[in-house]
Amino acid sequence: MLPDGAKGPGLFFVLPCLDKLRKVDLRTVTFDVPPQEVLTKDSVTVAVDAVVYYRIYNPIVAVTNVEDADRSTRLLAATTLRNVLGTKSLSEILSEREAISNSMQVRDS
Repeated sequence: MLPDGAKGPGLFFVLPCLDKLRKVDLRTVTFDVPPQEVLTKDSVTVAVDAVVYYRIYNPIVAVTNVEDADRSTRLLAATTLRNVLGTKSLSEILSEREAISNSMQVRDS
């Protein structure tokens, strides 16, 4: 890690034997959570999928704390979807879609 932090756009001198270059996309990224079957609280199996929007706000934390931030985000989204829907009944899922969506939103600065 550089003493003065991450570098922005432009040309930089990198020594391959000493330095390791990691590119981090700071734009909003979208991906689909693949369809999966979830068992609800009332033991009904439902097929669900989702769309996730995320953006990395702190590239230094994304590079130093996580091996692959994109893959970790995908796994976290699928796990969170299963966990949240597993605590709801089918009628709650159908009637509270917006509230469930809001409860799954995370903002970590």
